[in-house]
Amino acid sequence: LAIFVYMKMTTGQQMASQPTQEGMPDMAKMMKVMIYLSPLMMLFFFNNYASGLSLYYFISNAISIGIMLVIKNYILDEDKIHAQIQVNKKKPKKQNRFQKKMEQMMEQAEQQKQAQQKRKK
Repeated sequence: LAIFVYMKMTTGQQMASQPTQEGMPDMAKMMKVMIYLSPLMMLFFFNNYASGLSLYYFISNAISIGIMLVIKNYILDEDKIHAQIQVNKKKPKKQNRFQKKMEQMMEQAEQQKQAQQKRKK
């Protein structure tokens, strides 16, 4: 159960954010199958090993779930983060030297292309 809850929490956000790619199998469906299949596989794997390993894996997943819930519910303020993102979107972007040089080269290429078109006419 702990493995299932942990997989559901960690992969739920990733599945929603992944766009579908043409020519690739639907990853969301595959991830959904893995969410249900991996706890069953772990049950068979850990059934043959010492009980300490199963206990360790259970405690590790339980602690990870607890940490994620505390961070999500008490530490992160999604409204504040969203407001900060909106403010950062409105700020003008600074260009580094490479970007400035590339822009100059693109402008020169455009000017040369226009000059060639004028000569052809």
